[in-house]
Amino acid sequence: GGVLMLSLVNSKINKKRNTSQQGFTLVELMIALVLGLLVSAAALQIFLTSQKNLSLQQASSDIQSDSLFGLESVVRDIRLANLNASKSFIDDKVLHGGIVLSKNNYSNKIKEDGTVDITLTEVDSLSYGGLGPSNLKDQKSDVLVIQYRNILQNQFSCEGQALPKDVYVVQKYFLRSDTNRTDPNSPLSLACKAFTYTGDTPPNVDLSGNGEIIIPRVDHLSVLLGVAEDVASPNCTGAASSEVVTQDGRLDCFGYIGIEEYKKLAEKPQIVSIKLGMLVRAVSSNGRNKYFNKDQEFEILNTKAALKEDAKNNLYMRNVVSQTIAIRNGFGLDN
Repeated sequence: GGVLMLSLVNSKINKKRNTSQQGFTLVELMIALVLGLLVSAAALQIFLTSQKNLSLQQASSDIQSDSLFGLESVVRDIRLANLNASKSFIDDKVLHGGIVLSKNNYSNKIKEDGTVDITLTEVDSLSYGGLGPSNLKDQKSDVLVIQYRNILQNQFSCEGQALPKDVYVVQKYFLRSDTNRTDPNSPLSLACKAFTYTGDTPPNVDLSGNGEIIIPRVDHLSVLLGVAEDVASPNCTGAASSEVVTQDGRLDCFGYIGIEEYKKLAEKPQIVSIKLGMLVRAVSSNGRNKYFNKDQEFEILNTKAALKEDAKNNLYMRNVVSQTIAIRNGFGLDN
């Protein structure tokens, strides 16, 4: 009997030991693994979402900083246009006129055949509409050339060159291709090329070269000329044949017109402002956008078109920006 009791006691002790040494069951391990995978997936999703948001914020920051700071420097210089020109209004005839539209804006020296005695290194030494490259379908960007006379010390051109006092400064704003070839379509940038001369009759104007990049990525550039006339008529269309018109010495009629349309006018109104429009693109990619519409049309001033097709177009954020600049040196009247 004592042996039987001892055997039962040992059996109970062994069962307790086995029970205390038991691990997880297979079902418990599978549940733990599934829960761990769910937690890891959630953490990974949060990380990817954060990275996506960060890239979007960076792209948006790129556009804002490029647009604000780059455009600010352009606006500051354009406001100087026509400073110390021969007259206080702007058209295609005024010597040293603020918006360069013809050779007459550079020189008043005339050859025997009646043409202006000056050599322009490139055709785009003048402002032109539809001359430059663009990433919009069937479109060309505009080229804007301004000039002014520097009257202060310690001034610099758009290329960072120190400007002597009393020189005439010519600056060309245009789009050109950058060196980065991983971008969609052409990696276009807004650049500025400067040239200086002294005296009223420069022998040549050289605006060749790449210039200095102002805004690193711009898909399109549009320019409109703000014009005004002294027309004493309520609807700005001129008077009827029976109406007696008396000009009042004030600019009454304002409007905007493209550069080439302005050049075609028989009688050209004076230019009092400039309107710039650009399609600015972020430098850094913000990841593939599944909602990108390749047929979306961007409206930049008087231009409306979709992007040229490219597989990488949906990787970059874009924004249309515009700025109207009043030329304070061009509000006089031609009396």
